[in-house]
Amino acid sequence: MERQQPTHAGPRPAALVYALVLAAGLLGTSAVVAEGILESRECSRCHRLTVPAAEDRTVAALSQRKAPDLFYAGSKFRPEWLRQWLLAPERIRPAGVTPYLHAQTVDGRDRLQDTDLEPHPAVAEADVDEIVEALQALDWGTERLPRSMPAAPPVPRMLAQMNFVKFKGCASCHRISPDFGGLSGPQLYTAADRLRPEFLTSYIADPQAWDPVAPMPGYGLPPVEVAKLVRYLDLISKEHGDASTR
Repeated sequence: MERQQPTHAGPRPAALVYALVLAAGLLGTSAVVAEGILESRECSRCHRLTVPAAEDRTVAALSQRKAPDLFYAGSKFRPEWLRQWLLAPERIRPAGVTPYLHAQTVDGRDRLQDTDLEPHPAVAEADVDEIVEALQALDWGTERLPRSMPAAPPVPRMLAQMNFVKFKGCASCHRISPDFGGLSGPQLYTAADRLRPEFLTSYIADPQAWDPVAPMPGYGLPPVEVAKLVRYLDLISKEHGDASTR
């Protein structure tokens, strides 16, 4: 019998507790204060912390980027994941934000070379909560987040993966497990743990609303198809988490 996908891609139980605790600090943290905190930590050496002018959001600017934009980190990331990741960073984007700069042709096929990618520094335990609070205050784009999540009918595990990998072609750029999928985009087998479900829904529906030059194509999917993809990401994130704790 086929295993069904979970019915809701909502917050993890531990996330609710951490989010409530974090929210108390966020009430007094403005974006300006947050930017100052992150500037003092030299985050702006690699990340954009402020919203660039429309004319500066170009392919040329994208090619010069060293790391993902953070001016909408609060709209994007789950705070409890941010905390864990900053304490012990692991690479999310196998080839960085400019994968074409890290490819070589080997035996007639493109291979990504990661030897020259700089690892993200770990944050000290004493500093991490302040940094997470600051990142959560950078909430550009909140008006793009859906107020309610679109519903998706239960889909058997095998068909859900076929939809994601073959019908939508997402695995061409993204890994859905540590050893399967593309390398040019961020890995997705922890996507539901690190990203808010509202952000996933909005970004899949219209990537260019968040970044006009985002390399991810916007297919104009109807809400039910977006919901199927979000639920599949929730499923594989839970499976990866279960496998990691065995």
